[in-house]
Amino acid sequence: MYNSSTIPFKCKDDYSLILQLSKYFGNAGYLGIGLFLHVSILRIILFVERKNFSKSSFFQIYIMDSIASVYLLSADIFYVRLFMYIPPLCPIVSPFFWDPSFISKFIYATMNHCRFAKSLAQIFMVLNRMSCVLIPADYEIMWKKLTPISRFIIALLPFSGTWNIWISRVYSFRTPSGGFAMDYIKNVSWAALSLFQSIFVLTALGFTIICTSITLFKLIVLPDRIKSAEKSLCFTSIFISCCFLIVGATQVAFVTCTVCRTFEYLYFMYMLSYWTFDVFNVGTAVVMILTNKQLRDSIFHFKEKDTNGTASVSAAPQNENKADNIWEQRT
Repeated sequence: MYNSSTIPFKCKDDYSLILQLSKYFGNAGYLGIGLFLHVSILRIILFVERKNFSKSSFFQIYIMDSIASVYLLSADIFYVRLFMYIPPLCPIVSPFFWDPSFISKFIYATMNHCRFAKSLAQIFMVLNRMSCVLIPADYEIMWKKLTPISRFIIALLPFSGTWNIWISRVYSFRTPSGGFAMDYIKNVSWAALSLFQSIFVLTALGFTIICTSITLFKLIVLPDRIKSAEKSLCFTSIFISCCFLIVGATQVAFVTCTVCRTFEYLYFMYMLSYWTFDVFNVGTAVVMILTNKQLRDSIFHFKEKDTNGTASVSAAPQNENKADNIWEQRT
């Protein structure tokens, strides 16, 4: 039965404001960098170089991951971490969330929806790279059909893991840091969020280990089988997979470690899930920028010297460089 009662709590009075502000601005600093990079990547892929990037199935899948990251990072900076780490806001804001609130339910449910979506995007990205090295001749034709399907699945399948949140009571509770955070009271007792999270993350972890191992093996054994640009995307996927392994390892620890699920360590595991997803959210953007020259040049507008020695700004790399051109047509 849905719990609609008022759930008040007393805000913490004894806290170090300087310490908590340092925590918030420290978190907001690296999360803000990730948010800037993801927004910049989406701007380049969807608008500035849309005609070119639309030809890459990998980037069309990565868009879904990046959109989910933008929401997660924005919600963390402007809601979750703000109210968690700045105690003076607690007595002012928290009474608005003692009663059922659609705002907190929407933010909490959508954040978990985006987490599930990122796990699904991870599955399709590693499958995309594995098929690229296994069947390079048919890869483009196959993923031309699979890309719309994969994006549809990434967008909608997470509802299978968050439906119980939408019909349950989302409430706020005081955190040891002096602020408050969100949790929910299950309306359907067996449909725990941790159960669905384990299914999504551990399934993605299995795909990641298998597909990435095959991709890496093929790149070592048959280095000349695929184009250099596709090979670069394979290494991009491998590095992104390394970021996801941190999320997977945390979920494995939560499932296998009985002590970790006790009340004494519950808040630590709660925060650990945020920190590991921080690495995944920010890490995917950093990896993409560091490993992809086209995006890096377009975002930061690197200057190049012309024949006269004057500086010129290149908003995007030139397509004449076939070795680095991800949009080169297969023959």
